[in-house]
Amino acid sequence: MKNIKIKDYQVIIFTLLVLFLFYILSYLVDIQNIYGFRDWMVEHEEFTVPFLWDYLFTEGAPVEILQWLFIGLMTMTASYLAGLYTEKGKRQISKFWGLFALLGVLMILEDAGNIRHFLTTRGVLLFFEDQIFRSLTELTYFALMAILPLIALIKYRKQVFQNRRTAFLLLAGCAFYAVAVGMSGTRDIRFWYQTAGNILYDFTVELGGSELQYLYEEVDEVLAQGGHIEIRYRFMDYLVEESLELLGAAFLWASTLSFLEGGTGNEKQ
Repeated sequence: MKNIKIKDYQVIIFTLLVLFLFYILSYLVDIQNIYGFRDWMVEHEEFTVPFLWDYLFTEGAPVEILQWLFIGLMTMTASYLAGLYTEKGKRQISKFWGLFALLGVLMILEDAGNIRHFLTTRGVLLFFEDQIFRSLTELTYFALMAILPLIALIKYRKQVFQNRRTAFLLLAGCAFYAVAVGMSGTRDIRFWYQTAGNILYDFTVELGGSELQYLYEEVDEVLAQGGHIEIRYRFMDYLVEESLELLGAAFLWASTLSFLEGGTGNEKQ
């Protein structure tokens, strides 16, 4: 680990480039139908939702897989830092990164297993039909997960935050996740996801024209028949939310790399 070559800024730049590339490709394929690639997706039986952005940003798709990779690497690096600073006798720093390593494990379990969905659909919603209970359950679940980083930041941040670069990266990562979690936990309150998604829906229709709008309407009919979420909702749940989570994962991993390289700024690594 001491000879690690990946730098924190390289992780951030790579992530921004990936997102930019995916947005550009989605624009070219889904809106401009470059080289007829969107038509090919429409005709291909495997694409229930024949849009590249849905393929890239849906659950278990490339963007989420990249999140799992970053969170896994963050967990490994944080665990290494916890062990390293235990050997150095710096217990506060060790506990700080130990808590973030534990958080990483819980995040992977949640992202890969959708534990909150299990709790709502197979628990709370069996007894309470109002969607407000879904939001309350998910927000409570996320709040319990947030206890770990809050403890770390409140009790043990002093020495770690002597490295201002690490502090910025870590807080940025937490902020991206906080926004994504807040969006996810409140998405069914007053159906604001559909309202916000409608802005993206109308904007892309203006760019893509009546042909794209007709395709949206066709796909929404198929999704409704299968009991799946509509295009407007997918824009928020996948395209926007998963982008924020990827940025959060990238900044969190970058923060561990920053501290691994620079420490508190008052020591030799």
